[in-house]
Amino acid sequence: MERVRIGLIGAGGVALSRHLPALASIPEADLRLIWSRDPARAARVAEEFGIEGTAASWEEITESEDVDAVIVATPPVLHHPATLKALAAGKHVLSQARMARNLREAGEMLLASEAAPDLVTCLYPPLPGLKGDRVMARLLHDEGYVGDIREVRVTGMSLVEPSDGYSWQADPDVTGVNTMTMGMWAEVLDRWVGPATRVAATGSSHNPRRRTADGRTVDSVVPDSLAIAADLECGATATYHFSTAAAFGPGSSIEIYGSKGALVYTLFKEEIHGATTGRDELAPIQVPTEEERRQTTDSEFVRAILEGTPVFPDFHEGMRYMEFSEAVAISLATGTTVPVPPPETMEAWGRHLDS
Repeated sequence: MERVRIGLIGAGGVALSRHLPALASIPEADLRLIWSRDPARAARVAEEFGIEGTAASWEEITESEDVDAVIVATPPVLHHPATLKALAAGKHVLSQARMARNLREAGEMLLASEAAPDLVTCLYPPLPGLKGDRVMARLLHDEGYVGDIREVRVTGMSLVEPSDGYSWQADPDVTGVNTMTMGMWAEVLDRWVGPATRVAATGSSHNPRRRTADGRTVDSVVPDSLAIAADLECGATATYHFSTAAAFGPGSSIEIYGSKGALVYTLFKEEIHGATTGRDELAPIQVPTEEERRQTTDSEFVRAILEGTPVFPDFHEGMRYMEFSEAVAISLATGTTVPVPPPETMEAWGRHLDS
């Protein structure tokens, strides 16, 4: 194989802003099919990016003999069924984050990938946190910059004005147990310090009513405010605070404090500040060009198919942040402290699998 024939499921903002521009710059990528819920949109995007054809259904892409690899660029509701069908048809899969709606779906995706070891399966990592990823790993693990990691604080707080229309992020049938930047920052933190072992969460929605896809108004169950306390496997205590209802909120950052130093990563600005033994205050830490990590997931996916090179993150890494998200959802639903990994319990926010 010299070129990878790709089918794209989804023609929304993430496809237009990330996947399609990246794929257009990869000589070995051959865009064959695209599907959108809106056929006219699929046709426009196909013409703009030189895609050979449009599909009448997403299933058509997973079944096409003219496609080697499938990119799932949709909200979480399609990640599970599209991945399973694509793998069953012998297709490589790159899925957008979050991995799935819930832990059961993620587990089934992982099992399907393990049953097809010759196929490449990959997830799309969050862009914030990538630039300085190698520097953070070096400072924390190779240089012992902070010493023993003792305290971690994760923040994702801002103000997002509520919409009068439908938003899939507020639809539990679409988003499952995902919300705000929780899974994203859990994924980044897991790379740097390791997973949580138990969590306790509280939260609410400051916008108690939402619009459904068919225009009805119903109660909101997806939280827009979450506070989480956690024990981490490394022995540290962690707190997380997420909100899209906080005017003048502090934004998004990961703070790591240890026995001899501290590191603060400001996520959307991609800035690192730190201090260690012998310093009096936090100071900027530069990311050398040779250590900078870029969002090259699409090209890594194609290269892995052609050359067998590793991909990042894989489905095992996706399972870890889905375990965290599900444990938080269980804790919020039950008012209890929940181990990580938790049992497969939730269908979506506010709804158990057996309900």
